[in-house]
Amino acid sequence: MGSRANMEIIREVINPDEQYLWDVTGSIADAKYNPAQWVFAVLTLGISLIVLYFIRTFNAYVLTNQRLIIIRGIFSKQVDEIELFRIVDSATNQSLIDRWANIGDIRVTSTDKTGNILMKKIPSPYLVRDSLRQNYTLARQKKGTVVLESLAS
Repeated sequence: MGSRANMEIIREVINPDEQYLWDVTGSIADAKYNPAQWVFAVLTLGISLIVLYFIRTFNAYVLTNQRLIIIRGIFSKQVDEIELFRIVDSATNQSLIDRWANIGDIRVTSTDKTGNILMKKIPSPYLVRDSLRQNYTLARQKKGTVVLESLAS
């Protein structure tokens, strides 16, 4: 589960007919494998790791059976959402250090006004992306939504 502040937002945002599936935030697990991070952390007396932690963990992504909810911000909160049936594609990217740390970026492409989002440094990115893919495929089937792809190059 996410932070206490995020859980309060999640309880307020999720409808009674929605099923909460999971929430995830970014991780700083890659910092322990990256010598540059350690040097920078020593030079800044650890402040760089604290800043990195806040930047990555105060962006939360919540999946329900109907929506992907994006919660951003440290002091103020911005909540946005993408209806699952509007998600067209997702992709995962991992650097070598990300692979060692079992984290990665997930790019979500949608037709929603929110547009495309990048979920940065997510733990177990392939499992998270697969769960997301299964749920947006199911949501499209329930809505009867068909994704038409352009044949033009």
